[in-house]
Amino acid sequence: MFNILIHNAMKKILILAIVALVTIEVNAQKMTADKVPTAVKESFAKNYAKVKGVKWNKEEADYEVSFKMDDKDMSVVFDGKGLEKEVEKDIKFSELPPPVQAALKGKKVKEAAILQKGGKTFYEAQVGGKDLFFEADGKVVKM
Repeated sequence: MFNILIHNAMKKILILAIVALVTIEVNAQKMTADKVPTAVKESFAKNYAKVKGVKWNKEEADYEVSFKMDDKDMSVVFDGKGLEKEVEKDIKFSELPPPVQAALKGKKVKEAAILQKGGKTFYEAQVGGKDLFFEADGKVVKM
């Protein structure tokens, strides 16, 4: 009886893992540069000429490009017409504004980033596998 319960639990876990992987793959699909619209590639090349390690992903209707610039990991999201929608740049915890650092006091921050979206600047901190977003004054925001 116990073996049957464990077997059923393992099957459920396996199914959930497969569903999670498929969901992740559907939301962000790797792609080669030749599949990216010309307007997107031109906009990227114009604004980010000297970068390394360029990788493209399709995110629903948008295109995300990840790369290194000035030894910092970055990503930019463009719409299909080449309009820049979001820019994210990894930063050190010490580069977060002091109110954001204070809001994170006592928490283990794995990664930090500065995010420009919709004409505004936000700060991101990865804590416990979750991304938390802040305004410069330390106020938590939902993205």
